[in-house]
Amino acid sequence: MSEQLTQVLGRIERDGDDPGALAIVFDRHYATSPEDLWQACTDPDRLARWFAPVAGDLRPGGEFAIHFDDGDVPRCRVVRCEPPHRLVWEWPIREAPTVVTVEVSADGEGSRLVLRHARLTDGQVAGYAAGWDTYVRALDAHVDGTPAPDWGITWSALHELYAAAAT
Repeated sequence: MSEQLTQVLGRIERDGDDPGALAIVFDRHYATSPEDLWQACTDPDRLARWFAPVAGDLRPGGEFAIHFDDGDVPRCRVVRCEPPHRLVWEWPIREAPTVVTVEVSADGEGSRLVLRHARLTDGQVAGYAAGWDTYVRALDAHVDGTPAPDWGITWSALHELYAAAAT
């Protein structure tokens, strides 16, 4: 495993009063304006560069689909959208909706992203944590204009670390 993949960028925490519910949280600083970071997190053209192609309506009550490379196409529903600061959506995993919250704010000379994926189970958390961690690293590269990390290598190394942390 490479040196940069010896540490995870996110944390796993309990999600509310349900002892079986977990959340993944990433809190990152970016050397870009809050408006630019918001656009990177909500504009379909930019999302496709670091996350996945997204098609649909990103307004409250709107629905959109995420088109992942592995053929998975979750159909999500926007719960709340407060540009340029907060986007909350339900992401169905199996039959249960999980909730993703993206918050963007000013942070000194740049901006801060707090991404939280909640309502995950013990069996889901390591995989989704590794996935989001890989995507957050790709967002870092996108904002910096550098090459994104290799998805498979990065996810595999991070999955091991998150699985160890979740036990």
